[in-house]
Amino acid sequence: MVLTYIGLIIAALGLFLMFRGGMMEMLLLVMGCSLLGGSAAAQMPALGGSSIPPAQFALLFAMARMTLPNSQRWAQAREAVRANGFLGIYALYGLLAAALAPSFFRGEIEVTAMRNPTPTHTLFDTVPLAPSPQNITVAVYMLGSFCAGLVTHIALREEGAGRRFVTMGVTIAWIHVALGVLAAALRGTPFDEVIDFIRNANYNMTHQTFEGFVRITGVFAEPAAYVGFGFGWFVFLLECWLRDVLPRRTGPAALALGLVLFFSTSSTAYLGLGVYGVILALRILFLPQYLEARKGMALAGAGLALLVAVSALIFLMPSFLELMLSILRQATIEKQASMSGMQRAFWAKIGIDAFFSSYGIGIGPGSFRSSSFFTAMLGCTGLVGSIALLAHLLRSFRPLRISTYCGPRLGRRFGEDAMIGAAGGWAAIGVLIPASVVSPTCDPGSDFAMFCAVSLALRSLAARAPQDRETGFTPGGPLGYHARPVTI
Repeated sequence: MVLTYIGLIIAALGLFLMFRGGMMEMLLLVMGCSLLGGSAAAQMPALGGSSIPPAQFALLFAMARMTLPNSQRWAQAREAVRANGFLGIYALYGLLAAALAPSFFRGEIEVTAMRNPTPTHTLFDTVPLAPSPQNITVAVYMLGSFCAGLVTHIALREEGAGRRFVTMGVTIAWIHVALGVLAAALRGTPFDEVIDFIRNANYNMTHQTFEGFVRITGVFAEPAAYVGFGFGWFVFLLECWLRDVLPRRTGPAALALGLVLFFSTSSTAYLGLGVYGVILALRILFLPQYLEARKGMALAGAGLALLVAVSALIFLMPSFLELMLSILRQATIEKQASMSGMQRAFWAKIGIDAFFSSYGIGIGPGSFRSSSFFTAMLGCTGLVGSIALLAHLLRSFRPLRISTYCGPRLGRRFGEDAMIGAAGGWAAIGVLIPASVVSPTCDPGSDFAMFCAVSLALRSLAARAPQDRETGFTPGGPLGYHARPVTI
């Protein structure tokens, strides 16, 4: 393993915080490093040049902080393991499958390799299934996601940690927006060298344009990765704003992220915004009593302001309408018929084929490149892994709890921690929306694990206070439900 200059900086910060900071400071370091999506903290030549991302490298120091003799974190660590148990099963089963399945099913199926050592001739080239260094790499990433859940759960047990997490999320959002806009606006200037200096990982870095628009990538490897990272934080901050959690900070940050996603020209962004918009509309339609009218009016006002701004641009630049329609059409309706769309569909189908060819066992993480997290999960980890991850998601999201849907007026009964936890549950769903059409592996990512841990940790804390109890859904009252007391 060879440390890069980014790795050296993280190591220095990590060592300092290990002895002078707490677990929350270690978590904030991990969160900050997650912004460097196209960077590498270390290179591993022995594994085909694979890179260790900065966030995963920072996790090593966070985990080490738990083992210090005076850390007194073992009791909290046991609680964190129990809370993230299903995610742990998913990661451990993935590690076992990565070690055994590629050899057991060698040659049984043709797959698209994660990294093909030989040049490809078409977009649909395949190779026979065989063990590769990528099996180890992806399995380690999955363990890293589990560790991110543990660190987040432990850190959020500290007093005031929930609010600090939200504040850091706001900071991450503004930095992510600024890097994306600057990298696009200053394309072709010396600022490109700064971006390329930060993007030092062994990924296929892109500088794309679309209908004359410079596509937004920031310091990530490609637009889809930039969008996927930003969308999870967009959902989290918007849900915090809906619940009046630091509304003067979370609202503007969510709006800025939403605008950048809208103008990113990425089909992934439009899918995410569309799906989440439909979910939000259904919540307002069927559960209006749990959302305040002023929040709905604010959302409508933001939408109207965007419509006015676009209308003004169309009036001043008549060609702008045709350009935007062309971008939206090619990024959505015509996407499936494009070469990129057909390639993604082909990659996604491999996961389905792998699931049935392995009799539901899975052929191991890293065995093939997919274009959807869900088909990668099915093909790599089979039935056992898929059930474990979905169980972890349901346990974190808590779909039958009112705190998952309520607004600030009702949310005051549960406390701020419960509201932040509910936002974390929605953000975990949000992370998986773009991942469902772009993720090449079955690793859900450290952001998913952190948002799930936010929900698990903060909502369990709120439930311990006698006054912070809520109502669950059971059949038979208004809208087909009546209330019964349950804990958060």
